[in-house]
Amino acid sequence: MTIVSKGAKVLLLLNRIITDTTEAVFRVLCSAVIVVLLVPSVLFADTQPIPVGRMNTPPVVDGNLDEWGADGWNKVTVKPAMEDDKLNFVGTVDVDFKAVTSEGHIYIAARWPDGTKDLQYKNWVWRSNKYKRDKKLDDIFAVRFHMSGDYDTTMLSEKTYTVDVWVWTAGRSNPTGIALDAWHHISLDLIEYAAEYELPSGKIVFIKKNKDEGTPSFHVIKPKHRKKFEGKKLPSIGATGKASGSVADVHARGVWKDGHWHLEFKRRIDIQNKDDVTFKPGMSLMGAIAVYNRSELEHKSVSGDLLFEFQ
Repeated sequence: MTIVSKGAKVLLLLNRIITDTTEAVFRVLCSAVIVVLLVPSVLFADTQPIPVGRMNTPPVVDGNLDEWGADGWNKVTVKPAMEDDKLNFVGTVDVDFKAVTSEGHIYIAARWPDGTKDLQYKNWVWRSNKYKRDKKLDDIFAVRFHMSGDYDTTMLSEKTYTVDVWVWTAGRSNPTGIALDAWHHISLDLIEYAAEYELPSGKIVFIKKNKDEGTPSFHVIKPKHRKKFEGKKLPSIGATGKASGSVADVHARGVWKDGHWHLEFKRRIDIQNKDDVTFKPGMSLMGAIAVYNRSELEHKSVSGDLLFEFQ
């Protein structure tokens, strides 16, 4: 999850946090272009603590937040990652955010305003006597956690670190109840097959984005015949039915109602996968969140640094 860097003029990575879960498309994550933009020098001044308490009875991950009660919620403000972004449909909004542990799992709940529920992702549409993918995008919510190294707010940094990234998508992961689990590695040292970006200092930062090991819950599907009419619109995403491994160990479900998304995440605390962060009692862990409204790439609203404090 890219957070805006602190310089007045920065190189902004047009990254793909979440795209189709095929190896070919994931390689696109590392071949983005660079643009030079003027951005605010500082979006957020302070780190916001997020207490991670305990819940006696674990909530059911179904998008119904009634079990979470009225207390212990944190108001996390997200702001556009880029100034004057015409394709950012989130803007500046407050996210009701809460994290707890229960029976060996961590649970995260989030509620944020969104005027419409966007569930479609680049469907196949019949145009000019053949199928082409449209540009409609679904809603997305992402969480990042510091895994190792010298954590920084931005990917365009002179620091070396890795982050664990959980990504829920309304039209892709939501139908299966499984979020995409990935990890990002940022370094000034050469990383094979990584994207390379020159920083204002002249140094080169390498950014490698990887999905976790295993079989994702969804994949890209194509029309059987690109030039044979089978309906005005066909889905481009389908469930694999074989979700397994580290990439599929984060459960998530979102429900849209009353002009808001209501979302829950769940994952084991002491997971030992090399591509996942392990949560421990008493630890403090840096992280952040991002919200997308029928958009992707850099067209998102992001939080400042969050400090998850496990009790």
